[in-house]
Amino acid sequence: MIPIEPVFIRSKEILTELVSLLDSERSAYGQLDNQTIVQIAEQKRALLDEMSMLNERRINILIKFDILDRDNPLEDDFKTWLKKQDSSMDDTRLLISECEALLSKCKTKNQTNAHILHTLQKRNKHLFELLQGHSSKNKVYTARGSTQPVSSKHTLGRA
Repeated sequence: MIPIEPVFIRSKEILTELVSLLDSERSAYGQLDNQTIVQIAEQKRALLDEMSMLNERRINILIKFDILDRDNPLEDDFKTWLKKQDSSMDDTRLLISECEALLSKCKTKNQTNAHILHTLQKRNKHLFELLQGHSSKNKVYTARGSTQPVSSKHTLGRA
C-alpha cells in the first residue's frame, strides 16, 4: 500500500481553507479593509507554500514506488496507474476528485477576486489622477506608445 492518502487528506484541508480565505478576501475588498487584505495574502501564501511542499512529497512518494519516472514525473502517468488499481484505492480516487473540485472552485474565486482588485485599482488610479488635476482628455503618447496624463495647473490640492 502506498502512503499517499495522508497527502491528499491534507491537500483537501488546505484547499478548503483557501476557499474560505478567498471568500474573506472578496469581503475585505468590498469593505476596503487593507489590514485584512494583507493578512489574508500572508495566510494564502503560507497555505500555498505548504501545498507546494505536499506536492513535492507526493511526487517523491510516487517516484519511490516506481509509479512515476524519476527524470520526467508526469501527472498523467499517476492517473493512468490509479485507474488500473483495484477498489482498495477508491478512497484515494474520491479524495483526488474532491481536491480537483476544490481546486477548480479556488481558481474561479481567485479569478473573481482578481477582477475586483483590477476594478478597484482602475478606480483608485482615476481618482488619483483627478486629485492631481489630470483629465482623461489631456493625455499624450509616450515613447513606448502608451498614454500619459498631462498635468493641469488647477489641481484639487492647490484649490
